[in-house]
Amino acid sequence: PRPQDGISRSIAIGVRALPAAANAALIGVGDQPYLTVEAIEALVKAFSPGRIVAPRWGDHRGNPPIFDRRYFAELVALDGDVGGQRVITAHEDAVTEVPLPATLGDDIDRPEQWPRS
Repeated sequence: PRPQDGISRSIAIGVRALPAAANAALIGVGDQPYLTVEAIEALVKAFSPGRIVAPRWGDHRGNPPIFDRRYFAELVALDGDVGGQRVITAHEDAVTEVPLPATLGDDIDRPEQWPRS
């Protein structure tokens, strides 16, 4: 509901829906068709308590990050059309980057970006 509230609303809904015993949350997006199971496994393997795991797609960080539960309150408090990158930037000392092939992180935002066969 209320898509005008931006991505922060979706993140808050997801985090609030987690079981109380959840130790971490991976926040994925629906527009990364090249993301592989192996890439997700590498991110999960890199996770450790108290940390944030962020994939590095070539020269930039992106989705899907993994947040330890200690960051859940900050994720829920995000406002507007901002995502978890704001929390990541605020806690650079807690970030574990996982370098992955840049093409796996490509996202598709418009129909003309979708590869034609």
